[in-house]
Amino acid sequence: MEKIHGHLISVNLGKVRGVPKHPVDKGVLTPDWGLEGDAHGGDWDRQISLFPLETMALVPKAIRITFEENSYSENLTIEGIPPEFLRVGTVLAIGTARIKILQIGKETFEPPESGRPYIVSREGRFGRVLSGGTVKRGDVVEMIEEGAYASDAPVVALVTLSDKGAKGEREDVSGRFLRWYVTRLGGRILSSEIIPDEKPAIRETLLKEIEAGADLILTTGGTGLGPRDVTPDVTLEIIDRQVPGFAEAMRAESLRKTPHAMISRAVSGVAGKTLIINLPGSPKAVAECMEVIFPALNHAIDKLRGDPTECATEL
Repeated sequence: MEKIHGHLISVNLGKVRGVPKHPVDKGVLTPDWGLEGDAHGGDWDRQISLFPLETMALVPKAIRITFEENSYSENLTIEGIPPEFLRVGTVLAIGTARIKILQIGKETFEPPESGRPYIVSREGRFGRVLSGGTVKRGDVVEMIEEGAYASDAPVVALVTLSDKGAKGEREDVSGRFLRWYVTRLGGRILSSEIIPDEKPAIRETLLKEIEAGADLILTTGGTGLGPRDVTPDVTLEIIDRQVPGFAEAMRAESLRKTPHAMISRAVSGVAGKTLIINLPGSPKAVAECMEVIFPALNHAIDKLRGDPTECATEL
């Protein structure tokens, strides 16, 4: 296993639930309890909470909230370990203490404007203390056991269409956002590529990812009316049948923000057992569109894998 480590940025304690936690000089982690003195301690699977600061670089600005200083929702704030490694089953070592991650995110009734509680509820890691010890700011946090992907984890390929991005002249912010959404989906990233807006390159890349076994291919860019916006054209050549609901839902959501959404030619469809969805190139638009289609992705993948259950909910 690759050696991956970060640092503990803050230890945060809250003696009452529902109010912000505040940083302390050090804390004591107790097996099967959590952080001593914290209101969330107890014999349950969310006795300790962690928040990787790197997550904030992935959260789209459309839903990013500025955090208040010295007001926290998590017990341990860590930095240096990429969020995609902090999967369920991962074990972290901080000195003699050991923490096992058992859950990513939780149900929240916090609105986005609530700030840190909303983001931590969505992206925090929750788990149990396996062995105890004293922890303090600056301590090394080491990943000593890597959590496995679920056996049915969606396999996702990400393709960014950008002439400038392919030349290294533009940062792939949209692709970075998509990685964040794949983490939320519980998916495994098969590949993440940046290619120019050229039909042969797009066709070759999509066919390669289909052959490699991708359940889902998310493309970003090349969906407009420009002469080099050819992503939908190539997608239509490859797919066996359209699944228009995804593209329609994205356009409907974008129309709430701008009439320019009407010129989007994005398509969505199935090639074999692979779902391909074209997203816009703008990072903000990617965030808005992913929020809309996200709830249906796992169900669509299950159906393509042969799930026989009925789609309708029984009354």
